[in-house]
Amino acid sequence: MTNYLIKKSSKLAWLILSPFVLYFLIFLGFPSAFAIILAFVKWIGINTPIKFNSLNNFIQFFTDPTYLRVLGNSFLIGGILMTINVVVGLVGAVFLNRNIKGRTAIRSIWYIPAVTSYIATSQIFLMFIDPGAGVANNILKQIGLQPVIWSYSVFWMITWIVVYGSWKGIGTSMILWLAGLQAIDRSMYEQAEIDGANKRQTFFSIILPLLRPISVFVLITQFREALQIFEPVLFISRGAPFGKTDVLVSRVFLDFYGDFNFGMAGTGAFVTTIIVLAFSVFIFRWYRGKGAGNV
Repeated sequence: MTNYLIKKSSKLAWLILSPFVLYFLIFLGFPSAFAIILAFVKWIGINTPIKFNSLNNFIQFFTDPTYLRVLGNSFLIGGILMTINVVVGLVGAVFLNRNIKGRTAIRSIWYIPAVTSYIATSQIFLMFIDPGAGVANNILKQIGLQPVIWSYSVFWMITWIVVYGSWKGIGTSMILWLAGLQAIDRSMYEQAEIDGANKRQTFFSIILPLLRPISVFVLITQFREALQIFEPVLFISRGAPFGKTDVLVSRVFLDFYGDFNFGMAGTGAFVTTIIVLAFSVFIFRWYRGKGAGNV
């Protein structure tokens, strides 16, 4: 009887899970497997034959100046974005974890950019940096400075990508940090106050160590989002000037849909996945080796 019930429960569980498993296989499993296969073939154009290319795609990726540039851009832009989102998100979470008036409304305002449409907000942002009638250049004119054609400058295009990306991403980081802060027992703060610890000592000696579990999730998700940044590049810089602000995912997009170089598109996607995986393993080892042992 017990075995019968176990088998029946197992069948019911698989029946309930089947839509999610099917969704995963169709939209995640198959594309991932297909990208891995593409990374090892030469396939340029839909009507051309597919040839096994061994590791030549990877050799080209790590020797071609174009791919090395997009790899460097991804680390540069992603690193700046990740740092801003993690640090500012933590500061905002600490502030909004206090008993202040209107904190619920303030939390919502912080998080609204994260759920707004990339297309709509990027178009508004483009109006702000329009070289002719943009708000940014009008401000420069008002203070006696010459207007800037932003798309001609690598520095300014990276700056605007970071500004827009941070505006979109800080809210998510803040919500995660806030969840970690609210999981800390209030008695820890009271004990620190009794022991005579000031706010700085409480933050660095109690709050940060107790935030290590959530910090693992925050760091991994923020790194993944930063390295896979795509929409700001696609809608704001469009790779300008002359493709110098392209990043890994935008290069994959151009290889696949622009040049129909499916092999190199798969290689770029594969390299991106490996980098994210390597960073995730590093963070988990840090947590298990230092973080988890000291909490």
